[in-house]
Amino acid sequence: MPLIIRYGEISLKKGKRREFENKLVENLRMKIKRKGYEGKIIRKHGRIIVEGNVPPEIVAKTPGVVSVSPADIVKEDEIEEYIGEKFRDLSPKSFRITVQRIDKRYPKTSMEIAREIGDFFVKKFGWKVNLSNPDLEIFIEVIDRELYFFTEKIEGVGGLPVGTQGKLVSLLSGGMDSPVATFLMMRRGAEITALHFSQGYEDDVRKIVNILSDIHPVEFIVENHNELLSPYISNLRRKEWICVICKYLMLKRAGEIAREIGALGIVMGDSLGQVASQTLENLYIESTATDLPIYRPLIGLDKVEIERYARKIGTYDLMVPCMCPFAPKRVITRGKMEEFLEVAKHIGLLE
Repeated sequence: MPLIIRYGEISLKKGKRREFENKLVENLRMKIKRKGYEGKIIRKHGRIIVEGNVPPEIVAKTPGVVSVSPADIVKEDEIEEYIGEKFRDLSPKSFRITVQRIDKRYPKTSMEIAREIGDFFVKKFGWKVNLSNPDLEIFIEVIDRELYFFTEKIEGVGGLPVGTQGKLVSLLSGGMDSPVATFLMMRRGAEITALHFSQGYEDDVRKIVNILSDIHPVEFIVENHNELLSPYISNLRRKEWICVICKYLMLKRAGEIAREIGALGIVMGDSLGQVASQTLENLYIESTATDLPIYRPLIGLDKVEIERYARKIGTYDLMVPCMCPFAPKRVITRGKMEEFLEVAKHIGLLE
């Protein structure tokens, strides 16, 4: 059964549409192969058709895909036979025919097609028509002079194909926020390299990476959190600055890695005011660690909104509680730059 794949924003990108379509097709082809399936991909009039025994859920989880429908291709002279066989075991209280004529060369209008086929259903099965709230909706798309029948639209990831917007380094912890931030930037077309500073639960974070890689492959880099922070903590008198210094060091290292791999910025899971290190004052200080752009897609979201995304993409149940051995009893919530510079200079963080 072929799959109809719809995409939204791509079709609006004047001058870039062909490039974005090609990237989406490339990503779909790679994913289908990676999952062990074989499928022929064809572009037809603003739709992508996948022929072969490919589960629709696989292609639906591809950034750039708005929706997917398993469909039957029916020739005009076979419509009555097809309907009699396909729908004979159904008995909805009401139904509706919705037609979209993608191929405008087809001689009949959408309303004419819907009326003719709807009349046949009424005569054949005695079903009642309900245009506002039907028990069953039957969709028909006319593509390349062929009629595609289907009854469901599986929601896709949406957004843009990964790889159309360059590469980013994403700071990935074991918490709820950073995987969601990573997903949102992937959904906007960014290719992701995930950077994790390990505190002993690297294998658990790798499970999160596997979930994200199911959407699109994510490179995974692991560095030692203790080695990053320890040289500076031993000489730190004002322990309340530990969290800010830790974030500063992570961003500094992420910036170095980004330049090494040709990434154009850094992704973080910060949500404004959520924890002490995510106040405007502290975010400002931490951001001075690199001159690369820092993207914070969750900055205006609350915990409930972030949790909704985490459940949707499947990372919520994989969260690992943060048990940082360096966490102080009291933390700076609104750090001042002059104080940070003084503390950083004392511990050798700044030259």
